[in-house]
Amino acid sequence: MRILDRYVAREMAMPMVFGICAFTSLFVGTDLLRLVTIAMNLGAPLSVIAKLFVLKLPQIIVWTFPMAVLLSVLLSLSRLSANSEIVAMKTGGISFYRIAIPALLIGVLMTGVTLIINEAVVPAANAAYKLTEAEMRGQTLPRVTKNVILKKYRGSLLQWFLYAARFDSQSQVMEDVTMVSLENGRPQETTYAPKIVWDEAGWFMENGITHFYDDAGETVTMRFAGGRQPVDIGQKPREIMASQKSPDEMNIRELSRHMAILRSQGKETQKLEVEWHLKWAIPVASIVFALVGAPLGLQSHRSASSVGFGLSIIVIFIYYVIMTAGCALAQGGYLPPILGAWSQNIILGVMGIGLMRRAGRY
Repeated sequence: MRILDRYVAREMAMPMVFGICAFTSLFVGTDLLRLVTIAMNLGAPLSVIAKLFVLKLPQIIVWTFPMAVLLSVLLSLSRLSANSEIVAMKTGGISFYRIAIPALLIGVLMTGVTLIINEAVVPAANAAYKLTEAEMRGQTLPRVTKNVILKKYRGSLLQWFLYAARFDSQSQVMEDVTMVSLENGRPQETTYAPKIVWDEAGWFMENGITHFYDDAGETVTMRFAGGRQPVDIGQKPREIMASQKSPDEMNIRELSRHMAILRSQGKETQKLEVEWHLKWAIPVASIVFALVGAPLGLQSHRSASSVGFGLSIIVIFIYYVIMTAGCALAQGGYLPPILGAWSQNIILGVMGIGLMRRAGRY
């Protein structure tokens, strides 16, 4: 049986490489043409275009790996079926489920690889891409950032967080600042200041008010009217600007912490929850596509390659239409975030299981 596994896996190898290259080129083509046009207009060197191309690849690979799994399963099993090799295997007493195991294992493997890339590489690459493109255009990061959130953790527990309604990176001033220190999840100290300013010596709070809470429930208030008090924020202005990331620049853990802070402030996190679930759902598509592709690939065709490629395009189109609709409904509050982000996997997964059971009866 190990010989059979190796044989089916080898059959999938070349279609997998072809699928990754083909689908990646489709995604890259449009963006690369746009970047080249901009670079020519701005007189940017080709090295910048090459850098942007490399930085974009990790995100594109996360999208194309599941597609490549589907294409490789369809092409390899369609070829084996067209050459009557599937019939020969079944005649030898090998069930469809046993034949499909290598395809499913490759789907699981590609899910793990995609998750690792999505967590360890994509966030940093997306942030570098955004900065490099802005520099190519002669721009800088936005001067004013609204709703700045900083936080410190001790292990998995939130120890301290800061919220500033506005931060001007040029004047290096934060406005309407609230800082909360916690111990075992309970507030111990709350400070409000209309301004916190930066100079070479560090951060200083102006006209602040601090409330201290003791175990007896008593509150002690200290005012610093007309004075400046040093504040340990732990980050310089440049570092604060870099920490204000978009969801595609955060990994799963960072996004989870960001949502927890927003919830503690009573803010809506529906759209961010959808993004969080998508970071799991898209890599798992490799398993879903393997479930769908294996039974579809068993159909005998005269032209296995063309039919397999056509089927993969149809399934991918259906998948992303369902995902787009589900995410839109979830972000609009019509569906729970988990259901909106996972709807395409649930629907195609159930379809794949049904097709597997049907194929196993023949």
